[in-house]
Amino acid sequence: MAALGASSVGIAGLRVAGLASLGVGGLLAAIVRWRMQRRDIDGEALAQLATARAELAGSNPTAAGRAASKAVAAAGTSRTRNQALTTLAWAALEQGYPERAKAALDQIQPSHALDVHCLAAVECARGKTEFAIQALEVAQAFGTLTCDGAKLLVDCHVRANGIERAVLVALQNRRVLGAANCEQVLTAARLAGADDAAAKLAAVLRKETPSLPVVGAHAG
Repeated sequence: MAALGASSVGIAGLRVAGLASLGVGGLLAAIVRWRMQRRDIDGEALAQLATARAELAGSNPTAAGRAASKAVAAAGTSRTRNQALTTLAWAALEQGYPERAKAALDQIQPSHALDVHCLAAVECARGKTEFAIQALEVAQAFGTLTCDGAKLLVDCHVRANGIERAVLVALQNRRVLGAANCEQVLTAARLAGADDAAAKLAAVLRKETPSLPVVGAHAG
């Protein structure tokens, strides 16, 4: 009886494991189907979006804007449409049309799908520097601030609050910015005469990146 009971438990365990495997397999199959369906629905839009991004990376925002507009029109899913609208906003911004960029971002739904870096760049270009700072600080608080976002945050603080505050922000976000960008901030601070702030940043860079030269550092 004990052996029979053990055998029953073993069979039950195999059934549970088998069901679990079927469940995982079904989930993976569903994901694959979803991706294939999205590719079918958004095939043209994704191709135009890839073109837009390539043109943007190649410093051709006019062509990027045309391709992004086509991607928006052809998009069959909200995800692809939002990505295309974001790229359209970047293209408009690169062309010097911040209001067009804002109009593109206003079409993104739901609002939490907004690219924070793009939003901040657009608002900064529209003269709303404080709003841009607030948006980037939200990303900073959630740990989603990118290197480019951190660079923009430093630039916004230079405009709104001066070089000393910008150096402090660079110090706080040094791991996201990286040593090279921090050294650029350091150089700018010294050129602006913000010697105390520059000295603090230089000291941290010397301590945390001993193998890298600190721009403008004095021996001794």
